[in-house]
Amino acid sequence: MAKSAYIHIPFCAHKCDFCDFAAFAGVDELSLEYCQVVAGEIRDRLAKQPNAEKLASLFYGGGTPGYIDPAHLEVVHAALVTRVGLQDDAEVTIETTPQSITVDKAKAWKKMGINRISVGVQSFHDGELKAMGRDHTAQQALTGIGNALEAGFSNVALDLMYGLPEQTLQSWRQTLKTALGLSLPHMSAYGLTIAVNSPLLQRYPRESESYPNEDGFVDMYKELVDSCADVGLQQYEVSNFSKPGFESTHNLAYWQNQEYLAFGVSAHRYVESVRSSNFRSLKRYMREPLGDETHEIIDEKTRAKEAIFLGLRMRRGLNLAEFRDRYGCDLESILAEKIQRLSDGGFVTLEDGWLRLSQSGVLVSNLVLAELV
Repeated sequence: MAKSAYIHIPFCAHKCDFCDFAAFAGVDELSLEYCQVVAGEIRDRLAKQPNAEKLASLFYGGGTPGYIDPAHLEVVHAALVTRVGLQDDAEVTIETTPQSITVDKAKAWKKMGINRISVGVQSFHDGELKAMGRDHTAQQALTGIGNALEAGFSNVALDLMYGLPEQTLQSWRQTLKTALGLSLPHMSAYGLTIAVNSPLLQRYPRESESYPNEDGFVDMYKELVDSCADVGLQQYEVSNFSKPGFESTHNLAYWQNQEYLAFGVSAHRYVESVRSSNFRSLKRYMREPLGDETHEIIDEKTRAKEAIFLGLRMRRGLNLAEFRDRYGCDLESILAEKIQRLSDGGFVTLEDGWLRLSQSGVLVSNLVLAELV
């Protein structure tokens, strides 16, 4: 039974050049109507699940959910809380750009029941922000985070990116120094990935020397891991770091291969062994909020493969006994030769019933995981 929900709010003040999500700028007038449609989708979909459990986590993603009027967001939130409810200690996250955060708006989120803010900063260098098409400055990022803290939020997560055009190892170190100096309880950092049709490629083609080379990319990741460790942020997933007790409940549900609800344009859900998604077109979604753009039945073999891929992203790794009980597969026997070969190469460890990527394995995780699944 799904205990997590994702709600997609697609509105933005500006769509970044690297973004490949269903995000739309210049259509703010649709915000209230859209939220009303999402509220209707919530009521209609959950009417088919009368025994739905209270949620342990809720994530408002986008787009920029923090950009819209909190009163519009409340329409969606009220529908979900009324229909399914939240556990007393549920994690409720809103994703936002830093310049969208004002003290008043953050207080409205807090009053609504949101208790965690995920701030997409990406870099603390204005040149890098401009190069990747962001519409905020480093100072605006610091001001927005300060506004969140002033409004009473203690659980503020910071999102960064590396491998950016114009970025160097030295500038990345400075971004990390600024970010970690804020003493926030959670930080995510992802290597830049560029969609095929990304506007960023028009200014910085893939072969451009403005991007760090492969060795530079690896050095940036190592710097990230070491810098977080130095200030007590524990790496609990390949790209995520936190103080103890501040791990993202919502993201852990994904990595533990749990089912989850999802609502809104382009939202992807995983319910009762079916993975489906809403229409990516905003107009079509608003006409047909219960229609599916994709629909896939996930069989047991696929579930087990996905559990390996997702579980090994967590630094604690996979508990092989728990995996056997849940999926009926004895990985230690089935994958014995592959595990031994990867262990001999220094890419995985197998200790006390836990299979983990080594730090060297993390650096080539896609290749290691492809070998195992």
